[in-house]
Amino acid sequence: MNKEEAILRYKAAMAVFKNWFLDGVITEADLLTINTLLAQKYGLSSRSIFLEKDLLCKENRVIYGTAKGGRYGQKDNEN
Repeated sequence: MNKEEAILRYKAAMAVFKNWFLDGVITEADLLTINTLLAQKYGLSSRSIFLEKDLLCKENRVIYGTAKGGRYGQKDNEN
């Protein structure tokens, strides 16, 4: 299996488990564990840009952060 096929299989499997999570079948902790196991199974690095674990937690997303006391998408220091 080449790298592209491994990524596609990982993404397909994660899509199924994400739906299970959204339906309440598994917990977020289960989903994170599954993510790790699938990444290992398909030979993806824990730092791979193709992993979906960072997208599971809003607090890990840059778009929800703040910069210089302001919010992204707004002018900084504007009152």
